[in-house]
Amino acid sequence: MAGVLELLVQGAVDTFLVFLVLVLAKRLGDWGFRRSLLKSGADDGPEQTVNHQIEECSNLAVALRQSGLGIGFGMGLAGIVSGGVTRFSSGWEAVLADMSTMLEYLAALLVFFFIAQIVAERVVLAHVHNVEQLHARNDAVGFAEFGILVATGLIAYGSFHGEGGGWETSLAFFAMGQVALVAFALIYEWATPFNCLDEIRKGNSAAGLMLGGTLVTLGIVLGFAISGPFTGWAEGIIGFCVSAGIGMVLLIPFQWLIDRAFLPNTTLKIEVERDQNVAACAVTIGTQIALAIMIGALVA
Repeated sequence: MAGVLELLVQGAVDTFLVFLVLVLAKRLGDWGFRRSLLKSGADDGPEQTVNHQIEECSNLAVALRQSGLGIGFGMGLAGIVSGGVTRFSSGWEAVLADMSTMLEYLAALLVFFFIAQIVAERVVLAHVHNVEQLHARNDAVGFAEFGILVATGLIAYGSFHGEGGGWETSLAFFAMGQVALVAFALIYEWATPFNCLDEIRKGNSAAGLMLGGTLVTLGIVLGFAISGPFTGWAEGIIGFCVSAGIGMVLLIPFQWLIDRAFLPNTTLKIEVERDQNVAACAVTIGTQIALAIMIGALVA
C-alpha cells in the first residue's frame, strides 16, 4: 500500500511539473502568434490572441495548430520520461537531481518546437504566411501545421527515448529528423499530381490534410527508427538514413495504391484539387498511418 501511495504522489508531482511546462509552451506559442500578426501590420487588440480566436471566433485553423502543438509536445514529453523517474524512497537529493535533468530536457524540447515552427513557416510552407492565414481562418494551413507539429513530436519522442547517448545524440537525431521531414515535404510536393502549396494558399483543406497527414506518417517511421538504444554514431546514423530512406520510398507509392484500393471510382487529384473532399483525404491518411505504423515496426 505504501508503494502504491508513493507512486500516486510521485505521479501527481511529475504530472503537475509537465503540466506547467505545457502551459509555458502554450504561452510562448501565443506570444509568437500575436507578435507575428503585429509585425504583419495588424492592429493591436484582443482579436490578435490565440485565446480570442478560439473562444470568441471559433477559429478551427488556430485550434488545429494549438492541438498539434499539444499532441506533439506531449509525445516529446513521453520520450523524456520513458526511461523512468527516481522514486521518493531513493532520497530527496536523487529526486531533485532527476527533476533537474528532466527540466533541462524539457527546455530542450521547447527549443526543438521553436525550431520546428520556424522550419514550418519558412521552408515547408514557404511564402504561405502561416500566422496571417491562420488568423484568416485558412483551415488548410491549420491541417498542415497540425501534421508538422505532431510529426515533430514523434521525432522528439524517438530522440529522447532509449538508453545511452545524451544531449548531443538527442539534438543530432532531432536535427536529422527535421531534415528528413523537410526533404520528404519537398519530394511529396514534387510527386503529387497537384500543386499542394498552391492549394493550401487557396484554403483547400483537403490539400492541407494530405500534406499534414503524410508528414505524420513519416514522423511515425522516423520515431520508430531512432527510438532504440544508442550504440554508436556510425551505426546510429546509418540506421537512421536507411529507415528514413525506406519510409520515403514506400509511403508515396503506397499512397497511390491506397488511392486505387479505397477510392476506386475517382482519383486523389480529383478529390483534392477539384472537389476539395476532406472525407476522401481522411480515408487515405488513416490507411496510410496504419501502414506507417507497420513500416516503423519493421525498421525499428
